[in-house]
Amino acid sequence: SLQGAEPASTAELLRVHPQRYLQAFKALSDAGGGELGLRTPFGKGGYEIAALSAGLATAALRAVLIGEVRNADAWARPPGHHCTADFPNGFCLLNNIAVAVRAAQAEGRVQRVAVVDWDVHHGNGTEAIFWEDPDVLTISLHQDRNYPLDTGGIEARGGGAGEGFNLNLPLPPGAGHISYLHAMDRVVLPALERFRPDAIVVACGYDAAAVDPLGRMLCTADTFRQMTQRIMAAADRLCNGRLVLVHE
Repeated sequence: SLQGAEPASTAELLRVHPQRYLQAFKALSDAGGGELGLRTPFGKGGYEIAALSAGLATAALRAVLIGEVRNADAWARPPGHHCTADFPNGFCLLNNIAVAVRAAQAEGRVQRVAVVDWDVHHGNGTEAIFWEDPDVLTISLHQDRNYPLDTGGIEARGGGAGEGFNLNLPLPPGAGHISYLHAMDRVVLPALERFRPDAIVVACGYDAAAVDPLGRMLCTADTFRQMTQRIMAAADRLCNGRLVLVHE
C-alpha cells in the first residue's frame, strides 16, 4: 500500500485554480487562517494541508495509471468536490479530483476520465470545473437539494462542447439501498459503457449512510459494497481496472 504523497505542486494546482485564488488562500493561511468562501474555515497552514490532500489524490491516480497498483483509495482530507475553480465551499478548499485528472492528462497518461460522485451532496465544484469538457464525464448521485441548495438538478447536462457529459441524479430524501443500486444499474453503468473512459474516479463520500446526521438517505455498508463491486466490474470491462476512489 502507498503511504502518503507529496503536496500538489503550484503548477498542478494552477491547471484548475486561478493564481489569484491560490495567492489569497496562501496569504490568509500564512496569517493564521480564516474563510474565503462558504463553510470553509481553515487555520494556519490550511493551504499546505489542502495541497497535500490534492497531492494524495494526484499520486493515487498516477499510481494506477502507471500500473504501480491496480486500483487505489485516497483518504484525502480536506475533501474537494464542492470547490469550484475560485470559490471554496462545503468544507472543500481545493478540488482534489480535478487537480488529479488535469495532472494525469497533462502527463499524457490518460485522456477520457469518468468521475462518479456518490457523496450525499451534489458535486457542484467538479461539475463546474468540467462543465464544458467532453473528455471528462461527471456523474453525481445525491440527495435532492441537500447541499448546495441551488445545484444538482437533472436538467444540468454540461455546456458547450461538454453538453451531455454531466449527469445529475437527485434522489429523494429517504432513498436507500435499492434506489442507489437501481440508479447505478439503469443510469450510471450504461453511461460509463457509452463513454468508455480510460480511467474511473469515484468521489467517495459515505454520508448517504443512514447514520449520517447531515443527510437523510438510508444507505448501508452493503450499499457501498455493492456500488463498489459494480464500479470495479465496469472498470475491468472498460479501462483495464483503472479505478481510484477519493474520499469526500
